[in-house]
This record gives sequence, C-alpha cells and structure tokens, in this order.
Amino acid sequence: MKAKKVFVKLLALLVLLGYGGLLLYMMFWGFGRSAHLSGEFRYNIVPFETIRLFARSADWDNIRAPFINLVGNVAVFIPFGVLLPVLFRRCRNYFGFLGRFLLLILALELAQGVLGAGVADIDDLILNGVGATIGYIAYRILGGPAVKRGGRAAARAYSAQPGRVRQPQRKQKGR
Repeated sequence: MKAKKVFVKLLALLVLLGYGGLLLYMMFWGFGRSAHLSGEFRYNIVPFETIRLFARSADWDNIRAPFINLVGNVAVFIPFGVLLPVLFRRCRNYFGFLGRFLLLILALELAQGVLGAGVADIDDLILNGVGATIGYIAYRILGGPAVKRGGRAAARAYSAQPGRVRQPQRKQKGR
C-alpha cells in the first residue's frame, strides 16, 4: 500500500511540474507574449469587468476570444484541484487549498502585470479559482474512502457507531 501511495505522489508531482511548466510558458510567452520589464503595469481590479466585456463582445462571428478567455481560464486550472491535495496535506481541506491556490495565482497575475506579459486581472483570479474548485470537488468525489477517512466528519461517524463510544475512565484513588 505504501509503495502505491509513493508512486501516486511521484506521478502527481511529475504531472504538476510538467503541466505547471507548460502553463507558465503559456502565461508569459505563449500567444505571442513576451515577458520583459516594460515599465507599464496593466491591471484590472474591478471584479467581473473583463468577464462582462467578453460576454458583451461575444457573437457568432467573434466567439473564439471570449470562449478561450472565459472557458480556458476555468478549464486550464482544474488539474490543480486534484494535484495539489494529492501532494500536500494542507491542501486537503478546501479552505486551506483555496487560500494557497489563490495566493499562488495572485503572485502569477502580478508577475504578468509587472513583466508586461499580460494584465494582472482579478477576473482571471476568479475564473482560475472556479476551475481549481471544480478539480477539488472531483478529487473529493473520485478520491473515495482514502480521501474521506480523515478529519472531524470521520471521527464523528466513527464515534456515532454503536459500541464505538469510549467511556471516560475514572481515576482510581491512591494511585
């Protein structure tokens, strides 16, 4: 069992490194971008502004750009919702996972803005978080009993079973 666990973690790490590297390339150099200090910092801090602009501009003649931006920013980050909890114990709790993931994405978005490789966009943070959450839900559903064993819910379920409640032991006097 332990060898299988090590193999799964090693495989997840290799996938995370390869996929993460490819994603970094696409974020900073893909789609004709170039990462360099340009002195110009582009950003959007108004939630749903970019999403609204893309939704308004979408029509049957011009659906590719909005589709790539909106759906792509969700879909591309789904694997992180599975890989991070497999690799890191602190990411197995949803809020621990989401907090760490959003900090990572925030750092990448800020780097994009500073390096002129894109726009530091709050909407990207939102869409990426939705994608990672979908992946996390899949991890929890598909992970089966191995995922669901730990935590308070398991302890409550265990203690609620008949014959499983531990009675507190009384201290004996004189010992």
